[in-house]
Amino acid sequence: MIRCLFALSLGVLAASVLGDALTGDPLYGTLLVVAIVVASIGLPLTIIGSVVGGMGLADPKKVAAARAAGRTTLARVTDIRATGSAVNDQPVCEIELLVVPRQGHGPYRTTIRQVVNLARLASMQPGAVVVVTQLDPERPEVVLDDAPDADWARRAETDQRVRDLPTADVWTAPRRGRPTGGLRRIPFVVFPVLAVLGFAGALYPAWDEVGRLAETRSIDTVRAEHDAAAAAETSMFTPGNLRPAIDAVLALSGDEVTEVYVFDQWVQVTAPTSPGATTTDEWQYRDGEATHEGASLIQPEPEDVPRQLFDASEIRWEDLPPLFDETERLTGIDDADDPMLWVSRKVWADEKPSDPQVHVSVSDDYYDGSVDFAVDGTVVGTYGGAPGSEVAAAAEDGA
Repeated sequence: MIRCLFALSLGVLAASVLGDALTGDPLYGTLLVVAIVVASIGLPLTIIGSVVGGMGLADPKKVAAARAAGRTTLARVTDIRATGSAVNDQPVCEIELLVVPRQGHGPYRTTIRQVVNLARLASMQPGAVVVVTQLDPERPEVVLDDAPDADWARRAETDQRVRDLPTADVWTAPRRGRPTGGLRRIPFVVFPVLAVLGFAGALYPAWDEVGRLAETRSIDTVRAEHDAAAAAETSMFTPGNLRPAIDAVLALSGDEVTEVYVFDQWVQVTAPTSPGATTTDEWQYRDGEATHEGASLIQPEPEDVPRQLFDASEIRWEDLPPLFDETERLTGIDDADDPMLWVSRKVWADEKPSDPQVHVSVSDDYYDGSVDFAVDGTVVGTYGGAPGSEVAAAAEDGA
């Protein structure tokens, strides 16, 4: 199970790195952390499991049954090799033994993998006679007895017959699907399949971006397209987004306001601090939430506040976003940087305030321009614009 989770976490880890590069979605940052934690725990446990599983640890009950059946015997160490692995700082060794059963099969050679206590390592060198137990009379597997009783310890110490036995053939037997007492064998193909499943499952939310990556073969291109689409989805200049944002702010500020600023990703409303007040506060809408930001940085003259007020609920806000595209067309400035839409009355000291007007400004690295609209979309004034644009041509004609 640990190895399966480890394989799955590797797939999720790879998908998280790719998904984050393609979309920047915080989900992939979370998945990446989880996958790293699981993989960092699973890797050492998998290594330990492989080492322990490779030793074919025997079930103590089966060892006890084998001893009761009289299958404890002596064996001579013919070779011992370190595997490079250790369990609890004790080395795991491959030990080649010449086993001399007391019944059934004749002498044979076999190799076991077992943890060897450092204190016993010196006594386990080639030529040493040790006590072992044969688990199955029909198979060669044996376990080393680390603490034989006094009788078997004496036999191992004094026996000469096993020491003098020249050699014997290796007893080979068909490999079992599951070693006695060991880890359940899982076909190797399962692990890459789990890694692929983890990879595909974690990338599912970004499947469209993965498809685009297959077409463009450029992570930067796919990420730029994703960010542009995500920004357009939440932009205040995307039809259907502005009205709900305005309604959310007006629910806090009240309908009577002095000005409304609309930016690409947020809205700011200035309104009297309270009904009838001559001081103003600011409210904003960002990331799907309307908030009261406190007093306006620049306070108006008290006598101007009543003249600046207009009822924001009467404006058809859903009709205003297209004015941004119209301003780009009229000014000849495409792909504008930081566009802004501003709704307010024009107030002069000794004249009647204008009806609410919509001022849309755009700019790029070289030019800027703006268009003033009535709330019904009629153009009432222009400024700037790129050379050759309608706004620039109108300015030249006016000059």
